[in-house]
Amino acid sequence: MTTYLAMNRWIYPENNHKKQHPLLELEQTIKKYGLVVVDNITQMPFYGKPYNCNYVVYSLCHRGWVLAEYDSHEVEFRPHEICIIMPNHTITAHESSPDYLATLIVVCPETFNEMQRHSIYRHQASFKKLPAFPLADNQYASIVELFSLVRTVSRLNTTQKPVMLANLIDTLNTLLSIYRFPDDTDRIKEIPPGEQLFDRYYNLIVANHATTREVGFYAKQFNLTAKYFSTLIKRETGIAAGDWISNYIVIQAKTLLRNAPELNIQQIGLKLGFSDQAAFSRYFKTNTGQSPREYREKWI
Repeated sequence: MTTYLAMNRWIYPENNHKKQHPLLELEQTIKKYGLVVVDNITQMPFYGKPYNCNYVVYSLCHRGWVLAEYDSHEVEFRPHEICIIMPNHTITAHESSPDYLATLIVVCPETFNEMQRHSIYRHQASFKKLPAFPLADNQYASIVELFSLVRTVSRLNTTQKPVMLANLIDTLNTLLSIYRFPDDTDRIKEIPPGEQLFDRYYNLIVANHATTREVGFYAKQFNLTAKYFSTLIKRETGIAAGDWISNYIVIQAKTLLRNAPELNIQQIGLKLGFSDQAAFSRYFKTNTGQSPREYREKWI
């Protein structure tokens, strides 16, 4: 299996990855129906450049592997693992094995949010931090059956289909949470208030990170004090509220530094809401230990 070369450069595959990915081919179909099951996935959407998926994607790996970065963190996707990608996260695929095979459930955010209104439980925060986890053989078999049922219902022509799919996705979320957190069964009783808060907070960061980096701004959106808001976010996710902001900005900065050579460092800083290059450089170095220029030079 190919890993890093010198200077953190990857060998990108040149075999069967030239065909357009089904996620791109089926964009209009996904928007029209809200939920689509896609079989026989043998490649990633792009290799060597970031891809910000606008959908909620449940990806079940049957065989083979993928090496990638998720929000600038190295990840591997292996057989009998399931990966749940929420919108507004950056994936950079580097390599996949020739025998890679996966099935996807792709859900539009609007459809997913409507489904969540009827949900008894969800654990999105954990999947935002670490999207993939392995399944035991019996768990994998159960998820394959559930994927098959979602596929069957998604093809029905009935007014009951939205409710049926919402119930199935809720069952899928709950089952995956049980598999991933077997000692956390008490949380299945209801949607944790802190998690609902975090979901909205993350979406606000995506929308406002270039205009404000203050926790107090976000706390006001919930009519909470900054201190209490920070306590709730830290209790739910294990990560401080301010760190979620800085982490998101750094991820966007790294993506632009590596993949937008047409933009200089000052332009990247302005794009991310910094008044000048010096302010951006100080922020980036405080949060990464290196300057933007030093980081970019590693990828030239």
